[in-house]
Amino acid sequence: MRRAWALPVLLAAMLLAGLGLALRFALAGFFGAVLGRLCLGAAALLAITWVAIAGLSAIHRRCSRRTFALALACALLLPPLALAAGVQLKLRSAYLAVVPWQLDVHDIAYRKERRWGLPLLALPGDNETGIRVFPLPPRAAQALRQHGIAYLRGLPDMPLRLDDPRTRGRYEHWHETPLDENARRHVTHHCEDGDGGFCIAVDARVWSAVRHAISTPGSYYAIGRSGVIVIDPARQRVIYMYNG
Repeated sequence: MRRAWALPVLLAAMLLAGLGLALRFALAGFFGAVLGRLCLGAAALLAITWVAIAGLSAIHRRCSRRTFALALACALLLPPLALAAGVQLKLRSAYLAVVPWQLDVHDIAYRKERRWGLPLLALPGDNETGIRVFPLPPRAAQALRQHGIAYLRGLPDMPLRLDDPRTRGRYEHWHETPLDENARRHVTHHCEDGDGGFCIAVDARVWSAVRHAISTPGSYYAIGRSGVIVIDPARQRVIYMYNG
């Protein structure tokens, strides 16, 4: 790679990274975060491109055609695969973030969500609804059966460090089912026969278990920032729903 290419690309990457950080700190709120992330993503892409071109140029000068072709294939295939894997891990972490960390939930049994708006950019005011179902570990289910709602109300408070992964899923006020009217506003809008508008079709068996959990005694629920969480110790399930 010629030096005439290297310096401008590196400078552009540094400028974009600096601009992204400045936007995230200067513009508080949604748009500042979006613009900052776009600039940081563009900077990372430029930096990766520079490294890839520099490496391929060095390999091309020193190695055989077969080695160069193999290196080129790796350079073209590995970044998208790594990006896809990173996105999936980030999404999984976000899906699990609604469950209190003390319950030790690590898997997702069922998920159905939909948002009506721009395909790649979520905006305030977009219509959305969804449901996530997680397996409840036997130890947590046994503790709930023994101690009831007192177990949930006695969970340790949020740690002081905000970047601690245990800050996820904090709920202050737990109640026993059935859900009250305020909590029912967050229940997933399931498409019944003839329904239209903003709804999703939830699996029939999952929806039957959800309706039983939210309408009969024996489960526990709490309202979070944007949804309601229901813990069903009898079926060893944690259900998170939102509708807005």
